[in-house]
Amino acid sequence: MPALLETPRWLAKHQWQTPNDVAHGPYQDAYKTTLNFFEWLQSNQPNGMQFNHHMGGYRQGRPSWMDTDFYPVQERLVKGFEATPDSALLVDIGGGLGHDLSEFRRKHPHAPGRLVLQDLPVVIDRVAAENTLAAGIEPMAYDFHTEQPIVGARAYYMHSVLHDWPDEVCASILARVAAAMRPGYSRLLINENVIPGTGADWQATALDLMVMCLLSARERTESDWRRLLEGSGLKIVKIWSTDKQNGVESLIECELA
Repeated sequence: MPALLETPRWLAKHQWQTPNDVAHGPYQDAYKTTLNFFEWLQSNQPNGMQFNHHMGGYRQGRPSWMDTDFYPVQERLVKGFEATPDSALLVDIGGGLGHDLSEFRRKHPHAPGRLVLQDLPVVIDRVAAENTLAAGIEPMAYDFHTEQPIVGARAYYMHSVLHDWPDEVCASILARVAAAMRPGYSRLLINENVIPGTGADWQATALDLMVMCLLSARERTESDWRRLLEGSGLKIVKIWSTDKQNGVESLIECELA
C-alpha cells in the first residue's frame, strides 16, 4: 500500500514517465530504500518467505500448462529427449519453493530426466530445511543474473519471472538462458500473461499497474514479447493458452533464433 500511494507523487515528480529502473521507482521512495523489491523482502523477513508462499498459492485454481488440454508435454518435451544420467528435462529458473516442479512430477510421474529447481540461496536453504520437495527434484542455488550452470537442458522454464523486471534486465536474464540452450534441441518455456492489444481483462491490467508500482516493470502484449525475445536471440515457436481472450497464464514456447 505505501508504494501504491506513493505512485502518483512519483509520477508527477518524474514528468509522468513510466518507471524502468528497479532501484529507482515508487517502491524505493515509499520505503526509503535503494534495495529493489525482492532484495527488500529477503532483507526483511518473514516478508520474503511470505511472498514465496504467496506465489505458490497464486496459481491455485488457474489453468495449468502441464495439463493435457493446454500444452502437449509428451510430444513437445519428452519425445526427442536424449536421456543420459546427467540430462535435464526441465530447469525451473526462479522457481521459489518448487510448487511448479512438484506439480509437474505429480502430473507426469514417468517423464524422464532431471528436474532442477533454481532460486537464490536464501530460498533454496529454506526449501532444504522444510524438506517439502517431491522426490527427484534437485534444489540448486542460482542467481539468474549469472551464467546458467545447466547447459543443454531440454527445457528451461520461468513462471512469472520476467514480468517482474523492465526490458533491459529481462534481456540480460534471457541472454544467460540463451547461452546455455542447445540449438535445435533446447526450449525456453515462459509462463506469463500475454495481454491482448485491446479489451484486456481487469486482472491483467491491475497486475500491470501493480508491477509498475512495486518493480518498475510491466505486463506485456504479444508484440512486446516478440520484440523482447527476438532482441535476445530467441524466437517464439507458439503461444499456448486456454484463455486467448484475456491472455491469462499463457505459455510462450521459444527456441534459439
